[in-house]
Amino acid sequence: MEPTTIAFVDQYLEAGGAPFNIMNLLTSSYQGLAAMSNMVERDILRESRASENSPAIETISRKIVEKFNAGAADAEFEKSEKLPDYIEEMIPHKAWRKTIYRLSDQNPKSTMLSAALQRIADEGFQAEMTSLSSASLHTHVFYSLLVECFEKLAPATDENIKERMAELINTACRSEHTYFMALYILSQVRQRLGIDAESVRRIEQELEVFMLEKYDRPQLAVNFRLLIDGFTVGSDDRIANSLAAIYQSAYASTGDVTTLYKGYHGALVSGRRLPPLSAIRNERVLNPIFEETFGHIWGKTVLDRSPDITNRYMWMVACAVQCTSEDPNEIDKGQLDSLIAQMKDLDDNLPRRPILTTFNSAISKVLEWINVPVLARIVLLWLRDYLSYDDFTFYSTYFQRSEIPTPLLLLEEIGYRHPLLKPLVFETYKDSFESKVPEFPPEKQIDLQKMVINRIATLIQLNYALPVVHYFLNKAELTDEGIVAYFIYRSLNQLEGPYPEEFYSPMLVLIKHAIDAIRTSKEKERAAIRTFLEDVDDDRARSLLRMLPQNSEQP
Repeated sequence: MEPTTIAFVDQYLEAGGAPFNIMNLLTSSYQGLAAMSNMVERDILRESRASENSPAIETISRKIVEKFNAGAADAEFEKSEKLPDYIEEMIPHKAWRKTIYRLSDQNPKSTMLSAALQRIADEGFQAEMTSLSSASLHTHVFYSLLVECFEKLAPATDENIKERMAELINTACRSEHTYFMALYILSQVRQRLGIDAESVRRIEQELEVFMLEKYDRPQLAVNFRLLIDGFTVGSDDRIANSLAAIYQSAYASTGDVTTLYKGYHGALVSGRRLPPLSAIRNERVLNPIFEETFGHIWGKTVLDRSPDITNRYMWMVACAVQCTSEDPNEIDKGQLDSLIAQMKDLDDNLPRRPILTTFNSAISKVLEWINVPVLARIVLLWLRDYLSYDDFTFYSTYFQRSEIPTPLLLLEEIGYRHPLLKPLVFETYKDSFESKVPEFPPEKQIDLQKMVINRIATLIQLNYALPVVHYFLNKAELTDEGIVAYFIYRSLNQLEGPYPEEFYSPMLVLIKHAIDAIRTSKEKERAAIRTFLEDVDDDRARSLLRMLPQNSEQP
C-alpha cells in the first residue's frame, strides 16, 4: 500500500538481506486499512442508494451532525464562495439530503447550509423541505417553498382543496412570522385579482382557522388580519375596533354594525374611498352579520330590531357581496339598491316553516330568488331548517316513497346554479340521511336514505365526488351494507372512466366493505360495479372482481 515499498525491498536485498525476512516483515505489519476503507466506502454508497433508513446510513448521519463545525464550514464557504464538494455530492441522494436538513435545523444561522438548502430547492426537492423548521428562516428558501405550494393549489377544485392545503399549511403556519409573510403575499395576489380572488380568500381563511387552532391566540390572528387589511392595530380607529370585536366574539352587535355602516355607507355617500372591503368579506365578519340579519328566517335568531337597524345590517351584507371596488365612482349604486330591495322582498315573503300547500305556492318566487348567490344561501338555510325542524316533522308528515320531496329538488337546483354552495347543500343532505324520523319503520327509513342518496349522487356529477365518497367511507361501519352498496351503484352511474386514484382508492375500500350486499344486489347494480372494477388497474380491483358473480349468477 505504501508507494516506496518496492524501492525499499530493492535496497534491502542489495544490502544482503534475506528474502524470507522481507516477506515476514511485510505480512506481519500489514493491517489492510486502505482496503477496509475502500470496502466501507463501497458499502456506504450501496446503502445510500438502496435504503435511506439503513442502520449504517443513520449512524453515519448522526455522527456527521455531532461533529459538524458550522463556523469552520461558513468560513470555508465565504472564502471560496461556492458549496464544498462533499455537499454537492450529498445533494443527489435523499439519505444525505436528510442529513443536510438535520444540520440546518441544528445550525439555522449557517450561511453555507442556507446556500445548500437553496441548491436543494433549485434541484426540485422543495416538497421534502415543507416540514423543515429552519427553511422558514431562510427567506429565499421559504419563498420558493411557498411558490411550490401555490402551484399545487392552482388546479385544486372544491372537492380536493382541503387535501391540497395540507402542504401549504405545513409550510406557512410553522410560526407566527411565516404565517404573516404568507398572508401578506396572498393579500397582494388577492388585490391584483380583484373580483376573481374568491379562491385566494378561501386559502387565507383556511390558514387563519389553522393558526387559531394551533396557537390559540385569537388576538394575534385578529391583529394580523387587520394589519393585512390596512387598518392600524391598537388605535382609536372605530372601524378597526368594531371589526376586532366581531372577529373575537363571532357576534355582530348593533353598535358594531352601526359603526361599520357609518364608515362604509358614509364614505360611499360622500364620495370618499371606502375602507377595505376585504375586511367585511372575511367569513369571520360577514357570517355573524349575515346570521343577525337573516337568522330569524331559519330560527337561529329572534328579530327584535327596528326597520332602520335592519336596513343597516342588510346594507352591510349587500356591500360585502356586491361591491368589488373601494372607489365610490366604480360602485354601481343602482345594483346595490336592487340587491337590498330583493333582500327585503325575500325577508317579507319567505314563509316561516310553512305547511306544504303554502310552501308550494312560494316555489315560483323561490326559484327567482335563488338566481342571486346571497339569496340562494338564505333559501338554502331556510330549507335546511324546514326539513329538520321538530325532529324532521316534514318527513313524518309528507314523505312518500314514490315522490321526491320538493325541498330536496330545490337543494339540487341551488347546488347546480351556485358551485360555492355545494358544501352547504351536502351538509343539508347529510342531515336528512342521518335523520331518525320518529315512527318510521326500518324499511321506510331505508327508503328515505336511498332517496337522499339519489340526490347526493347529483353532487358527484357536479364535480363534488371526493367529499361525498369520504363521508360514506367514514360512515360505512355505522351504515347498513345494503345502503352502502346502493350508494356505490348510484355514484358510479354518474361517472365514467378512467378514474383518478384519489377517487377509486376509497371506492375500492367501500366495495370491499359492502361486498356481501353487492353480491346479492340486482344484476344492473353488480354490472355497474363490475365495469368500474374492470376499468381500474389495481390488484385490489382485480381481487374484488373475482368475488362478484357474473351476469345472472347468484353466489
